[in-house]
Amino acid sequence: MSCFVENEANIFKSLSEKELHFLIDKKQQIKYNVRETIIKQNTSSTFVICMRDGLAKVFIEGEKGKNLIVKIIGRGDFISGGGLFNGNVQHFTISALTPVTCCLIDASKLSNLFAENNSFAVELLRNHTKQNNYLLSKMVSLTQKYMPGRVAETLLYLKDEIYRKSQFTIDLSRQELADMSNMTKESLVRILQQFKESNIIKTQGSNIEILDEGSLIHISKNG
Repeated sequence: MSCFVENEANIFKSLSEKELHFLIDKKQQIKYNVRETIIKQNTSSTFVICMRDGLAKVFIEGEKGKNLIVKIIGRGDFISGGGLFNGNVQHFTISALTPVTCCLIDASKLSNLFAENNSFAVELLRNHTKQNNYLLSKMVSLTQKYMPGRVAETLLYLKDEIYRKSQFTIDLSRQELADMSNMTKESLVRILQQFKESNIIKTQGSNIEILDEGSLIHISKNG
């Protein structure tokens, strides 16, 4: 099974067949069960991850067991855990939300190709910058928006970026949804109930349907 998904976002598209073979030679393709840790924060790791199948959460482990989920990754995503250009120290924990299949690729091989292939270096830096810009935007949102705005943003993110439809079954618990919105589980549940009573969303267990996307966008921008 190939490690890479053929699409426009594939950062490896500029590599030659020889370079691709060099990159994936002796790669490890590993399957993880739900809740298994793929990368652990503050550990040293010499590999990067290419997601083949499944969903995983990328989060910062805080004090007293408080976590902040910064993004969800899925099929075709490439992530280094923040350590590729910083001594291989991982700045996030990544764990499986669903059964995950991914490839672990030697980071030193990426460094070699970075030095030898200018087009690939540009793609890799563009990917790295995109991740950093997303994290910056996420931090600004979490510090400047009120709780309803953060929940609305989380629901829109799941609709637009992860499940890509208005009705979906989430692979996250209510606690994990709260961790995405930087609030307690109790606050998250209360706000979801308010959205439900206002006919903005419909929920039943793990199923969520967005009924009024316009209102949700308004709350996300102004809440």
